[in-house]
Amino acid sequence: MQDFFDATIKANQEIYKLLQNGLRDELFQPCSKGAGGDVSIKMDLIAEEIFIKYLQSFGQILSEEAGLLKSNSPYQIIIDPIDGSDNFLSQLPYFGTSVAIKKDDKTLGAIIVNLSNGDIFLKENRNFTRAKLDNLVFEKVINNPHAKLGIFERSYHSNSLVHKLRENKVKYRSPGAFALSLAYAHDVKFVLYEGKMRIYDIAAGLYMCDDLYKIEREDFLLVSKDKEIFDKISKFI
Repeated sequence: MQDFFDATIKANQEIYKLLQNGLRDELFQPCSKGAGGDVSIKMDLIAEEIFIKYLQSFGQILSEEAGLLKSNSPYQIIIDPIDGSDNFLSQLPYFGTSVAIKKDDKTLGAIIVNLSNGDIFLKENRNFTRAKLDNLVFEKVINNPHAKLGIFERSYHSNSLVHKLRENKVKYRSPGAFALSLAYAHDVKFVLYEGKMRIYDIAAGLYMCDDLYKIEREDFLLVSKDKEIFDKISKFI
């Protein structure tokens, strides 16, 4: 498994270095519609090519852009090459990458990276750590006791729930990169999502939240380290 993690880190470092050299207009150009249903941009495809180069020897790859790349390996690697593509297009510094590896439908490990600041999160079994891509000094992820707000992804699609949160003075932000927000779930009071979820969005991020309180439905997800806020939001559903 360590070889897989090393290869995934190297892929992320290559993508991160590419972006550090400056954003060129060609990276923003729209291309064809990807397997996930969204129109891919050039940066999505470049990032995907880099991940395939480093990871295809470890198993079959399921990526948001290319779909399923088959292999005889029992391992499946699930990739979102650019999580938060709209943020990237808008040059809003909250976008990243998401990679998970599974066998027999069980997640064995995951890496999520924030490409805008170099944060990297790595989870294997109960070992959940974070570092910076440029130094890779990993430290254990712990709950942030000072959090004052949560994350509500896709809040702009919500009907009644957004009103319930406002009435009860529950503070939140909606940054627009679901996997990345799940990686930061231990830092904030909660992460909430309302809408259709795809495997690319949650494979890595949800694995990083398996020690938190959780409600998961087909079109709704709530995770929180805080039992009080978890119970409060649960009643709104």
